[in-house]
Amino acid sequence: MNELAQWLNLQTEKHIVLGYGSLLSKNSRERFSNIYTQGIPVTVSGFERAWVTRSLQEKQTYVGAVANARSQLNAQLIPTQINPALQEREKDYQFVAVNPQDLNFHSHHGDATPWLEERLSAFTFWICETLDCAPASEEYPVHQTYIDTCIAGCLEHGGKEEAERFVAHTSLWDHPRVNDRANPKYPRAALVESDVSNDIDKLLADT
Repeated sequence: MNELAQWLNLQTEKHIVLGYGSLLSKNSRERFSNIYTQGIPVTVSGFERAWVTRSLQEKQTYVGAVANARSQLNAQLIPTQINPALQEREKDYQFVAVNPQDLNFHSHHGDATPWLEERLSAFTFWICETLDCAPASEEYPVHQTYIDTCIAGCLEHGGKEEAERFVAHTSLWDHPRVNDRANPKYPRAALVESDVSNDIDKLLADT
């Protein structure tokens, strides 16, 4: 039995969120959302990730998912209840159901057996789609600690290759950016070691 099959057999929660932003970070989701489940890497077809989610309350811009039949984004399967705490965290998004056929598990998938297809059908998969798209601006910039949170999550579960996918699968990198590492302004910032920050800087050097 492959890793994905074993993981699915352990799940008791029937709702699975496709985390593609700060939920990629184990540290952030545990500290701020009390989500302690191991995630599984996945690529989601039919959505484009871009810097388009404006938080009026937090005066920042985050990544969002926008329906686009020609695009895909990398994410993690995060089994969780769609509870008030998660809804508050994702208040600038709407939860949209995703067809299991639009999920690609890469090396975790193995053969697409009838058993696996049947097992996936037992779950409902959700992605957080941006409610109101607006690109980053000087008034609503992107903060470095948010980028760090997302990419550190990729590095911890998929290494450099997964982090590179985050960059490649995200649009609108040409945005106003605030380096807030010394005094984090992103309210759900992960704890990121300095060597990881250096790796992130190298990865972003060409964006």
